[in-house]
Amino acid sequence: MRRLGEGQGYGFALTNPGPYIDAGTAAATMMLAAHAIGLGSGPVTSFSRVAVATLLALPDPVRPELIICLGHPAAEQPPPMLRRNGTSWEDVIQGDRG
Repeated sequence: MRRLGEGQGYGFALTNPGPYIDAGTAAATMMLAAHAIGLGSGPVTSFSRVAVATLLALPDPVRPELIICLGHPAAEQPPPMLRRNGTSWEDVIQGDRG
């Protein structure tokens, strides 16, 4: 059996998008479940994979691809950002408004 760094990962070619699609589907399901029980969630893909693998003591062939942050939403939210001059949703959608 070859390790991830040697050209294959978990029996899939490195160019096969299947495992990433599966990870995305699992993440979406987890985020929907979190919402159902009143938790806020958000995916993060920009992080140090080496640092996370070290902190979690992951074995060599396992590498983190996605982090899902979970928590209780704040009771009060900041006001929405004001749109600067630019395209709005109304500029790009069409519909019968009559």
